[in-house]
Amino acid sequence: MAFLDFIINWVNNPASERGLVLFGQAGTGKSSIAHEIARLFDKMHRLTSSFIFLRREQSVQKSYHLFTTLARDLADRYPSFKIALGNAVKDNTALRVGTRDYDTLFKSLILEPLKDLHIVGPILVVIDALDESGDTTGRIGLHAFLANNLIKLPSNFRVVITSRPEHAIVSALIEAQSVQIKYIDDTKLAAKTRGDILTFFQQRLASSNESGHYAEALAIKAEGLFQWAAVASQLILDPPARFGYSEEKCIKHILEPRTSRHGQDLLDELYKEVLEGYFTGQEARVLFRSVVGQLITSIEPLTIRSLLHLRQHASYDKDSDAAVTGILSRLGSLLSNVNSSDKNLPIIPLHTSFRDFLTSKDKSGDFYVGVRDAHYQLADSCLNLLLDPLDGLKFNICNLETSYLANDDIEDLNTRIDRHIPPALLYACRFWGDHLKITDFSTDLFGKVETFFKEKFLFWLEALSLTKIIGLASSAFAILNMWLASSQGVSIVQQLVR
Repeated sequence: MAFLDFIINWVNNPASERGLVLFGQAGTGKSSIAHEIARLFDKMHRLTSSFIFLRREQSVQKSYHLFTTLARDLADRYPSFKIALGNAVKDNTALRVGTRDYDTLFKSLILEPLKDLHIVGPILVVIDALDESGDTTGRIGLHAFLANNLIKLPSNFRVVITSRPEHAIVSALIEAQSVQIKYIDDTKLAAKTRGDILTFFQQRLASSNESGHYAEALAIKAEGLFQWAAVASQLILDPPARFGYSEEKCIKHILEPRTSRHGQDLLDELYKEVLEGYFTGQEARVLFRSVVGQLITSIEPLTIRSLLHLRQHASYDKDSDAAVTGILSRLGSLLSNVNSSDKNLPIIPLHTSFRDFLTSKDKSGDFYVGVRDAHYQLADSCLNLLLDPLDGLKFNICNLETSYLANDDIEDLNTRIDRHIPPALLYACRFWGDHLKITDFSTDLFGKVETFFKEKFLFWLEALSLTKIIGLASSAFAILNMWLASSQGVSIVQQLVR
């Protein structure tokens, strides 16, 4: 593929710049290229770090994770860096608990430990969707910091960045030293895009004699959108019942001219075709909105196991695990890891445009996801799980033999946490407040919050302490105060915690 070949050659060229930025609009294939580059180099054991920004996680705090993640990945790959990093943080409490300063993080966690690191060959870092970081406005922010500081990395670093061409990001990076800029519609490379998509369809449909000869027509229909090609190929290989279970009928339906949805975006049109084909009844569509709504509004990506665990504690009508996984199994071209045998992998939309489609009533119609409704469901499930007498919080949750030892002195603490605080419960401990913040005040949720503070508050603090996230408590209190103030209520925190 043209862009892949170009980037591979760029990474391997000793004279290349430190950074390569690939700009393109939604659906044009930036993320697909970034993920494929990461996959190829990871397969060769040459990928150092890969970081994906997600819109639902937009915050300056999330942006800081770029540097801590890179430091961790470098430490995992290079023992000498790990030793140098350990020396840098052992006497620096601010770094260990998470300082909030790009310059300090970059210098202390990356540049200083790298001084004694001597590696032959490129060190590849992939940063996907910089525009989704939540800190790329104006003349300051993560984009500006990267523009000014990529040049300070050792000469064998190669940082691939993808982003939508937002003015502030383009303005900063186009002036950066040792950074090459490419656009997805670059004249020389884009001329080969249709050929790349044609190759993609030929490979995907290679096992089907009746479908293979449609590859060229499908490549033309894609209009240069890799995401359209990915979704269309999955639809063809797993045709909905309404298309007569025939790959050829499905292809002809996709290729036929559209008149009823004149002017609709090509990707949006395909998303609607997929969902209308797979989910024909109202009951299935209600379940789809609930399940996918929770996945696209979760504060951090949920796994199938955690999603099912949370939904088991919902106050609304509960659906069987089989019904939920059945819904997800049809969405392999839209959501990551939904068809993996490993149910502990994170589920995220494979493309930002799918979330945009679902959260726009005009675009998605019957498949519209109300963000506030989804947050309400997750807040409800989190609080119910925390309060559950069997699965929820309890005294001495990790069955410690004594309370006279500091957490750091408990040798098997991580094993105990894994056994007694499963991911769904930890998610509920961390994020019940974040979901509450985006819901309207209700007496039902208020009652659960009141019970939580009366019966589970100390157990919650213990769980936060054991998992080293006790600092989240203060932000949860602040969120709760704002939520209660929205109803002109009296702060329950002040009443129950003093």
